[in-house]
Amino acid sequence: MFERKLTTTPTSNTPAQSSISLFSQSGEPAEFIYNGVHFHINEKLSTWLETNDWWKKLDQLDQLDQGEVCESVSKYWLVEAGPIGALSTFEITFNEESNTWRITPSSRVKLNE
Repeated sequence: MFERKLTTTPTSNTPAQSSISLFSQSGEPAEFIYNGVHFHINEKLSTWLETNDWWKKLDQLDQLDQGEVCESVSKYWLVEAGPIGALSTFEITFNEESNTWRITPSSRVKLNE
């Protein structure tokens, strides 16, 4: 299988146009559009969760209402996806707090399980 490297312009600060176009029955991304190209997820390489730095606000707890110190979780999927004949690796992020998705090309490699 051939891989096609996606090129990004380092001088451009414009975010890539991306969206999730299809979800699996379990609610995970199955297909997405990145820079106008439709990608089908061939393999899920890895998943993980990350939280915001909620503990940094604990020093300011006296000044804040306790309801303002909350944990925000982002879900990540490292996937291998592509149109027919061209696979690339992407990192897909869902931020629960803002209810937003972000898709970025990734240079991470498959982790041994």
